[in-house]
Amino acid sequence: MPLEPIIEEILRKGHQQVSEIRNSAEEEAERIISEAKEKAKEILREARESAERDADRLRRQEISSLNLEIKKEELARKREIVERVYASLVEKIKNLSNSERERLLKPLLKKYESQDYVVYSNKKDEEIVKKLTKMEYGGNIDCIGGVILESKNGDFRVNLLFETLLEEFYEARMKDVYEKLFG
Repeated sequence: MPLEPIIEEILRKGHQQVSEIRNSAEEEAERIISEAKEKAKEILREARESAERDADRLRRQEISSLNLEIKKEELARKREIVERVYASLVEKIKNLSNSERERLLKPLLKKYESQDYVVYSNKKDEEIVKKLTKMEYGGNIDCIGGVILESKNGDFRVNLLFETLLEEFYEARMKDVYEKLFG
């Protein structure tokens, strides 16, 4: 038996096995490449979704932060306006005419007339107070107007200063002031 047909048969089987291995390897490579492409698409999709979520979260945080800053600024402006209104009221009270001062002081003093108090006022109101009451005049104090009544033994005081009354009224009516100014 000649050796050539056996060699040819071995070569043919070898080529056939190489061809089958090559085909199998190519199929396996295509499957691996296909899986890798799918995995890459999934990774990209997840990364894109994550980036979109992060961007959306950052956008919402930035908007919230800006809204908070705007509200703080608005509140500061409102507070500034309210402080200006208050300062304007204080100036108006400082500049009241003597007749207006007398009109405001009269009911304050009348309410305590029957009590045994010493009365104090600023220099500007001294003559008006002396005219309106028979209480002992104790002297001048630093204020924009109004009076302080003190018991003769000094145990207690009644503060009827215009600035104190204005502050109490203003604090009690702050909500109304804000509503009138800002709706």
